[in-house]
Amino acid sequence: MLKIGSLCTGYGGLDMAVEEYFGAETVWVSDIDKYASQVIELRLNKPNLGDLKKIDWANVEPIDILTAGYPCQPFSQAGNRKGTEDARHIWPNIKEGISILRPRYVILENVRGHLSLGFKEVLKDLAEIGYDAKWQIVRASDVGAPHRRERLFVAAQPTDTNSERSIVRESSEEWNQGESQPESGRGSEVIADTDNSRRFRNSQESQGRFDSRIATDTNWHEQPGNRETQELGRRFNTRSQMRLQSPPNPLDINDKLNPKFVEYMMGLPEGWVTDTGLSRAQQLKMLGNGVVPQQALFALSQIMR
Repeated sequence: MLKIGSLCTGYGGLDMAVEEYFGAETVWVSDIDKYASQVIELRLNKPNLGDLKKIDWANVEPIDILTAGYPCQPFSQAGNRKGTEDARHIWPNIKEGISILRPRYVILENVRGHLSLGFKEVLKDLAEIGYDAKWQIVRASDVGAPHRRERLFVAAQPTDTNSERSIVRESSEEWNQGESQPESGRGSEVIADTDNSRRFRNSQESQGRFDSRIATDTNWHEQPGNRETQELGRRFNTRSQMRLQSPPNPLDINDKLNPKFVEYMMGLPEGWVTDTGLSRAQQLKMLGNGVVPQQALFALSQIMR
């Protein structure tokens, strides 16, 4: 079984998807947030290496897959977009870990705004340490979730020395030439076949921006390599024969946003975050920063094929 090392773990949403797609097991995590660490201890029960800036990479358990949903604040359109000048910019530390651990796969996640700020540096760094990368913008609504939540997903592997040019270098050169930044490593966006995405695709076609050569995959959850579980990859899939969890009330008894409703919207098992003894504010903060597992699983099914 492949082993996963998880950085910036949060409640483990990205790792749920990676575990299912690869049939892998998370063996250690790294997170410094007090409340995320509480959820990690309760739900994942894996060693937490703490501050990744202080990890001695040469002395951690070897892994096959490294995951990292690293902080989005330096790149988010909702923030000041200080990029590499932001104190929360920890990509260089993650790069160091990759270069020493040399995993077979690196799976990354961040906000869409990262494409236009800081991402070309990530691609160059990956190329520098010998990794090719493919990436994709995927929305939570692409798997049937009732919200958009666009996110950038990246999969990198050690460079094929037999190839003349790596995807990473080719894409970096496009940026350096001042061309438009691609939605994905192939220069096009793959969109799931939902009613919302069909409307989006039709509007894009009318404007001449949709690449019709990219096939829409309506059966992504049934592809080889996607392992089905009761909790993951099914909540938002209306084609599923399984009973869907009924959504909680959006408002709590005080007419405020109900964390259990947010947890449901994020595609998590019921109580995954909300039944851990955290305060309402702590729950909402963690849920707001987390990854929708079904969305990440779909992204992997597109990038890795």
